[in-house]
Amino acid sequence: MFAKLLVPLDRSLLAEEAIGYAAALARRCEAELDLVVVHEPFPHVDPDDPLWTEADLDRDQQYVEQIASELMTGAHLAVTCAVMRGEVAETIRLRAQNVHADLIVMTTHGRTGLSRAWLGSVADSVMRHSFIPVLMLRPTETARERRAPRPPFAHVLVPLDGSATAADILSTATDFARANGADVALLRVVPPVPMLVPLDIAVPVALGTTIPDEPATTALTAEKKTELAEVARQLRDRTGLAVEAHVYVGERPAAAISDFAAQHGIDIIAMTTQGRGASRLLLGSVADKVLRSSGLPVLLRRSTRAESATELLTDATVAEQLPALTSR
Repeated sequence: MFAKLLVPLDRSLLAEEAIGYAAALARRCEAELDLVVVHEPFPHVDPDDPLWTEADLDRDQQYVEQIASELMTGAHLAVTCAVMRGEVAETIRLRAQNVHADLIVMTTHGRTGLSRAWLGSVADSVMRHSFIPVLMLRPTETARERRAPRPPFAHVLVPLDGSATAADILSTATDFARANGADVALLRVVPPVPMLVPLDIAVPVALGTTIPDEPATTALTAEKKTELAEVARQLRDRTGLAVEAHVYVGERPAAAISDFAAQHGIDIIAMTTQGRGASRLLLGSVADKVLRSSGLPVLLRRSTRAESATELLTDATVAEQLPALTSR
C-alpha cells in the first residue's frame, strides 16, 4: 500500500481540503505525510517587493509547520514539511521523488503563491508529467471543516479499454481500494457497432450520423462481458477485494464513464492518463474529460509505457498479465 503521501499547499483553504483526505488515508495505511509550499520566482518581480522578503518565507514556514504540528499531535501521524522555490508543478514532482512519495494528494482548484493562478493548472501539469500516482480531489462547496478527516471511499471505478496502459492503473487502484476497504467496479465502454449499408447517393444522410448494428453490438458486448468477467475473477483471487465487471454501450467514453459512476454510487474513479495509440481514442483525453466533468475525485497514474509503443491487448490478455500488473 502507500507509505508516503505528499500534499502541496498554497495557503488557500481550497488547497487545505486535501489535508483531511490525506491524513485519513495515511492513518489507514500507517503512512507518513509530507507537506510542501512552493514559491515560484518571476524575473519581472521587483526584488524589493515585500511579498518576496524573508519574512514572507518565514511566515510560510510557520504556516506549514503549524499544520504539521497539528497533524502530529491530533492525528498522531509522522509528518515532514518544506517551503521551496521554483516552478510549482516541477518542484512538486521533484519533492515527491526526493522524499520517495508514492502518492500525491491535491485539490483541483486553489491559488498558487504570488501568481494567483488557479491550482487547477498546477494540478493539470502534475497529473500530466508525474509518474507518481496523483489523487485529484474536488473542492467542497462550503468552508467548514476543510481539514477534517474524511470517511473512506467505498466504491472505486476502474475504466479499462483493452490496452496495457489502461491496465497499468490496476496496482494503484487495488492498493487504494484495500486501504479504504472499498469494492472495485471494472468498466469497459463499448461503442455501438456501425451498420454497413451500401451508399445510395439518392438518399440524403445527415452528416456525422451512423446507424448502429444492434445484433453486432449485442455480440460485441457479450464478448467483452465474458473477457472482463475473467479479469474481475482474477483480480478477486489475487487481492481478496470485491470486484465486479460491467460493460456499458456508449459512443462517448468519458460521458459513459461519468454516467455509470452516477448511476452506481461510485465515489472515486481510477484510471491512467494515457491509453490507446494515436490512431484511436486516447485514454489520456478521456481521463481529462472525466476529471473535469464527473464531479468525482479521480485517482490518476501516468503510464510508464512509451507513448509510441502503446500496446493493444484484449481484456483476456490483461487477465493473463494481472500478476505483473498488480505487483507494481
